[in-house]
Formats: sequence, C-alpha cells, structure tokens
Amino acid sequence: MLAGEHSGDLLGGELIRELKKNFSDLETFGVGGERMIEEGFTSIESMEELSIIGFSAILFKYRFLKSLIGRLINLAVEKNCSHAILIDYPGFNLRLAKELKKLGITVIFYVSPQLWAWKFDRIYTIRDNIDLMLVLFPFEKQIYDRYGVPCEFVGHPLAVRLREKIRKEAVIPEPEDKTQFHFTITLMPGSRSGEIRRILNDLLQSAGQLADHYENNNKKIRFLLPNINQKEEVFILEKIELAKSKFPNLTIEYLFDRSLRAIEISDLVLVASGTATLEVAYFEKPMIILYKVSMFTYIIGSLFIQTPNIGLVNILSGQEICRELIQAECSPNNIVEETLALLENKKYRNKIIEDVRKVKEALGSENSSRYASREITKLIKGIAKKRDKNSEIQNSKYKFIILVYSNSLILNFNLLTLHQLFSYCLQTYIS
Repeated sequence: MLAGEHSGDLLGGELIRELKKNFSDLETFGVGGERMIEEGFTSIESMEELSIIGFSAILFKYRFLKSLIGRLINLAVEKNCSHAILIDYPGFNLRLAKELKKLGITVIFYVSPQLWAWKFDRIYTIRDNIDLMLVLFPFEKQIYDRYGVPCEFVGHPLAVRLREKIRKEAVIPEPEDKTQFHFTITLMPGSRSGEIRRILNDLLQSAGQLADHYENNNKKIRFLLPNINQKEEVFILEKIELAKSKFPNLTIEYLFDRSLRAIEISDLVLVASGTATLEVAYFEKPMIILYKVSMFTYIIGSLFIQTPNIGLVNILSGQEICRELIQAECSPNNIVEETLALLENKKYRNKIIEDVRKVKEALGSENSSRYASREITKLIKGIAKKRDKNSEIQNSKYKFIILVYSNSLILNFNLLTLHQLFSYCLQTYIS
C-alpha cells in the first residue's frame, strides 16, 4: 500500500481496519502515515518525505523517488506480495503501478486522479496497469466505464470520517466574554509544508489588516489557526508571533489537530485548495479558496489544466460558488476585500452557504471505506477462485489427453467443452 499525503493516510487507515474484518492474516506494508500505522501497517519511509508540491520540487527529489520505487518493488518481491492498493498521489503511484504490474501483482487504485481537470491521457496508463479503480464521485465512474477500465463508485468518506474525527478533537474553549468578538475566522494554509510556507504569510497579513479594520469600527475579530503538520509547528508559531508584533489588534489562537472544531465555530474559513474545502462544505460554512505554487509549476500546470476551477467544491458544483484566489491573486488585499464582502453582505453570504450545502448533499453520508473494502475483497476472492478453476481445467486437460491416447471412452467433460477438448487432443496429436 502507498499513501503520499495526509488525506490518503486517513483513507488507508480506515480501509485497513475494514479489510482486517475480512482477512485475519492480512499483512500490509509500503509507505503510509500515522493512521495506517495505527492499524498495523509497516511503513518503510516517512510519508512526509513524499510531501512534494510542484514540478520543480519533483525534479529536486527525483533520485529519491526513483530509489523509493526500487525499494518498494524489492520489498514486494521479498514478501511475495499478491495485491497492491495505491491511494491517490497519482504522479508517483501510476509509475509504481507499472512496475508492480510487471511482477503480476494485482493493482488497485483508490481515489481517481483528476483526469477531468488535467492530463486526461493518463486514462490509457490506468487502463493498461490498474485492475480496479475505486472512485469517490459518480461522474468519475462514467468516465472509466466509457474507456473500459474496471471501476466501482464507493462514495466519499467525508461524512463518516468527520463525524468520527470531531468526537476525538478537544472542544475549543469559548472566550470569557462571548460578546467581545463579532466574527470568528479560521485560517487553513494547508497540510503540506510547501503549501504552508507559501500561503501562511498572506493569511496572517490579511488577518492583521482585518483586525485593524474592525478595531477602527469598534469591533473585534477572532482568528483560529489549526495545524495538522507537526513538522511545521515551530515555523507557524514564529510567524504568528511576528504578525502579532506587527498588528497589535490581532487576536489569533494556534490549535494543533483541531481543524474541525475550528471550522465548526467559524463564520468564515480561508482555506488552501484541497480536501479541506470539502471539510468546510460539510459544516456548511462560506469559504475563500487560496492556492500558490512556484512560478515554474504554475506555468507548466496552466498548459495542462482543463477546468476553469481548482477548488473541489467548485468543480463538483460545476461553477465557481466560492471565490478562488490563485497565485498572484492570492494577495492580502484581495483576501481582505472578499472577506469583508462575505461578512458584511448577508445576501451574498447566504447564497454561498446554500450552494455549499448542495455540494455537501451530493457527497452522501455512507461509509465509503466499507464499500471499498467490499469491492477489494470481491476482487481478491474472485481472483483466488479463478486460479482454482484454472488449476482444475489444467488437471482435467491432461486426464482427457491420456484417455484419448488409450482409446478409452470419455464419459464426462467436467469443465472442458467439446471444442476445447478437441483442440487439446489435436494439438497433442500434431506435436
């Protein structure tokens, strides 16, 4: 199994838990994070090493990534691996799938690459190397069905996962004076190091400007900054202190691993594009979607991206229901302008909330990991049954040929048809 980022680790952990119910002797290994390891998974490399954004970053880590594929292939051979489950992270996982397929390993891909957004021609690589594609959205299955790729829609894990996760998150204490803050805004700069380092400064600068704006109008605003990347904790805390020294009116609370609680009590969320936008949609909160990559990555990406939007809530909606501020547009002034519009214009705000609610309803609320486990189990048991059947056919073939050679009567054909039997006998006679 391989998961390359936090969202994939969550899916992997849930999936392993479900698979263990069907396979008591299940052994899982590869690369994954804490959630997968908690379920007995053996990771040969830190998942953080795969936290790479952009083409330039991939070039710098190319040798490491190539080496990791080699290590994973060697491990698969050593362990006599029968199946591989590759979770999202398509740039790496599709390359790994090719090598695994050469070994005769059954390859399952969980979470489709966003073919509908860019590089659609990857569907041919998928068709040649993936035995089963498990997708989160119904329209993705329609695409794969058209191209003859074995595919099952298992639903999105968002609702079940968030209900479980929020129960584990500590409640955020309310301010002593509840009335002192007019609004609460959550800042979510992303989970990967590259995202955090590119977006955080703009978010904190925006927060400072908004704090000053409302202070001048005799109002206060509260900011929450949840973080799930422990590796970047020191960096984030240092940036928060710098922002506080620059903007004395800024009230901001740092929260480790309590993003859902923060979203739940917010009036607005400023969020990096990614799965987190769906988390915000689950709580039916208005949001502004932000993203920044290196200029090199942006130029290359703009040549391939086929959709007008990058935020998942907008893609699923088929239109831009939440404002996207990408690259140069992701500036403090633009963030402040859109934030004020959302906080002060109730009609505009309510329209966005209603549109976000529709996206949430489209995601459903079933246990997708259970469905994914069911489809994987069917595939594994189906392959085992097919191997047994082939073994029976092979055994029968030799029995029938011997009978023909001895001029004995053939009383039954077992699993072979008359045509198959005739072909086998004729080939043997000729040879």
